[in-house]
Amino acid sequence: MTVATSLSKAQHLERKEKLEDATKVYGDVLSRYPQNNKAREALRALRHRLDNIDEPPSELISQIKQDIATGNINKAAATCASNLNTYRKSHFLWRTLGRCHFLRNSLNEASTCLNKALELNSGDGETYRLMASVCTKQGQLQNAQALFRKTLDLEPKSLVALNDFGNLLMRLGKVDEAKSLLKTASELAPDNARVLYNFASALRETGQISDALVMLEKAVAHDDTLAEAHHNLGQLHIMNGSYEQAVPCLDRALSTGKNCDNTLTAKLHAMAHLNDWAWVDEYAQNRRFIGLQGAACQPFHLMTMEDNPDLLRIRTQAFANGKIPAPATSQRQPPFERPDRLRIGYFSADFHDHATMHLMGGLFAAHDHARFETFAYSYGPNIDDAGRAQVRNNVDHFVEASGMTNDDLITRAKQDGLDIAIDLKGYTGGNRCEVFGARLAPIQIAYLGYPGTMGSTAYDYMIADWETCPPGSERYYDEHLIRMPNSYQINDRNRVISDRQFTRTECGLPESGFVFCCFNNSYKITPSEFDIWMKIMRQVDDSVLWLLDTSETSKRNLRDAAQARGVDADRLIFAERMSQSDHLARHHLADLFLDTFVVNAHTTASDALWAGLPILTMAGKQFAARVSASLLTATGLPELITHSPAAYERQALALAQDPARLAAITAKLKSNLLSGPLFDTQCFTRDLEEGLDLAYGRWLKGDQPDHIDVATSSSGYTLMPNSAAVA
Repeated sequence: MTVATSLSKAQHLERKEKLEDATKVYGDVLSRYPQNNKAREALRALRHRLDNIDEPPSELISQIKQDIATGNINKAAATCASNLNTYRKSHFLWRTLGRCHFLRNSLNEASTCLNKALELNSGDGETYRLMASVCTKQGQLQNAQALFRKTLDLEPKSLVALNDFGNLLMRLGKVDEAKSLLKTASELAPDNARVLYNFASALRETGQISDALVMLEKAVAHDDTLAEAHHNLGQLHIMNGSYEQAVPCLDRALSTGKNCDNTLTAKLHAMAHLNDWAWVDEYAQNRRFIGLQGAACQPFHLMTMEDNPDLLRIRTQAFANGKIPAPATSQRQPPFERPDRLRIGYFSADFHDHATMHLMGGLFAAHDHARFETFAYSYGPNIDDAGRAQVRNNVDHFVEASGMTNDDLITRAKQDGLDIAIDLKGYTGGNRCEVFGARLAPIQIAYLGYPGTMGSTAYDYMIADWETCPPGSERYYDEHLIRMPNSYQINDRNRVISDRQFTRTECGLPESGFVFCCFNNSYKITPSEFDIWMKIMRQVDDSVLWLLDTSETSKRNLRDAAQARGVDADRLIFAERMSQSDHLARHHLADLFLDTFVVNAHTTASDALWAGLPILTMAGKQFAARVSASLLTATGLPELITHSPAAYERQALALAQDPARLAAITAKLKSNLLSGPLFDTQCFTRDLEEGLDLAYGRWLKGDQPDHIDVATSSSGYTLMPNSAAVA
């Protein structure tokens, strides 16, 4: 049959209303002659006619669309339902009724209508997109992904599908694929603030902070009322240490009228970094509800604002409820006996030149590898430096997880058959604590990175000691405590102090006079300790206070605060940042380290002690406020632990005015460094292994987790707690 004859036959079938038969004939022509434009146009027109033959009039369709656009969802649904009696095969009416049900959160009804719409037209991408949205809300995430993919096969430039599928993939931890989709969406809609915001979130998750900042700035330029974009812009500035830029962004987010406690705490934390102590009054005005009645807040930010561990635990639980999935139950049954080697997994983003590695770098080599098989899961930046090499070369398995999704990381950890999983990050930056909700191992432990409870039963234990967690403090923690016999803090006794001999002049210090020192980060300095420091300096002639240089704004605010308290601003000297080994070496120029209260020096304290510089501290209530007390006890210097602001002030003044006494304490510190437990890496590792064995032993016997005391140090140290029990 010729082409002309076939086309004539198809047209005859159309006139006889045998439309499906006509469609088949046009299709046959195109299968033989795919370049025949006449057949292609005729088939396109016929299909359009088929699609609309059972559809309502255009006026009715326009009215329904208008009702949805103006929020009259119930009216639109009623119109669709009533007209389906006349137009039973209307794809538009079934799809739109399904959409209305979805908007009213009637998900089962929505699914029924949309399935009917797909029966009538299986080639409509928008129907698949709506079905994907229904499945997403129903938690059927595998189905949702398949439906979104079908949508984009049919309509590769569907902005809503690209955006919504990208957001779903972000939730599932499939960040690279999400970023690709959201990038396409942002190119299709370069003026859509919400799309740009979502793309920025993907860029942030893949570590492209500068690109994320640019995208967020574009988002707020197009919609200045988008609070989430202002919030994230502020958070990124915080991540970059640009606190001056962060504060106005967070203020703008708050000014949109959407009161977000998380935004407020981020702003207050940024102000604290700048030593803008207006944050203290603003926090006091909001403390009764912040992190409790509104959005949950970052526990690390809240920890720095008040030494109140009962309140911190409640706030942290609220945050954990949204961060960590309801913990799964371990499906593994205990073996009959302890395996020859327990499999221990350490999870961190900081396996590189970082404060965490400055402390625990020696642990991995010190492990008894005949009894413990060690895994390091590194999901942070892939930085090839000495810190990373120290881990990689001393664990049995180094797992580069920076490119893994959360699901991939969970799968890998479970395949490795871990007996104990240890989270070294907690609620500090770059964490992935949500993976612990999947139960990576029968025993899960929080350690080192975050000095407080995780607020979740996903963690069975937290590693502590008798100073950070004295008797009576158990109520502050959702975890059970593994109390080490000495300090909870691991230290590497092979840390290098450079042989560089710093002079006072090159560090900006006067040639004579007492040097008080505090190298803590600026956010830890509050008016409480600063007032005391200034009172002491007024009584110690020619003394100076040596602080860490964190920003020009912080320096200006601290100098202004000193001047307001009767101390010449020039008596505050600021130390520039330098390499770790050089930083340790310059400590010898200081006479006494003055600790902060709500959050003590942590790694900074062990830095000072390792360099031979005494620390004066005041032991508070929460873990973060008792760290220096732990380190001083393990160094045999309990006389440097005070328990009230008045005692702290008296002791600081006494030491500054009695050079012989201070010299004796400094000599005692230097004598104890290698003879005491704090810097005995081997001893700490044996004690930690004992704690891990005790925790595993309980699980092996079928016992529930309970508080564990590693009572006797493996090297015979017999340090006892010096602090009174918590009332």
